[in-house]
Amino acid sequence: MRFLIMLEQTEAGFAVQVPDLAIVTHGESIEAARRAAREAIRINLEAYQEAGQEVPERQPALSHIENPEFRDLLFTYVEVPQPKERIAA
Repeated sequence: MRFLIMLEQTEAGFAVQVPDLAIVTHGESIEAARRAAREAIRINLEAYQEAGQEVPERQPALSHIENPEFRDLLFTYVEVPQPKERIAA
């Protein structure tokens, strides 16, 4: 699954947001921030699955890119494997 992320440089590295899942995390470098985002997304998707809930529908990237609040952020995508179905015991 592919998710849009937004990066913002800070004094401590890079803050990263996953707007479609309301996730915020960080990393010391861009790659560390991307890894942190992938891990946070994976955990979030597993939590939705375990709760039996649908993952929120992703918005078109353009809706985030054109948002004036995000004007100075760097946008990129991360790939996250789809969570595996849990088999009931």
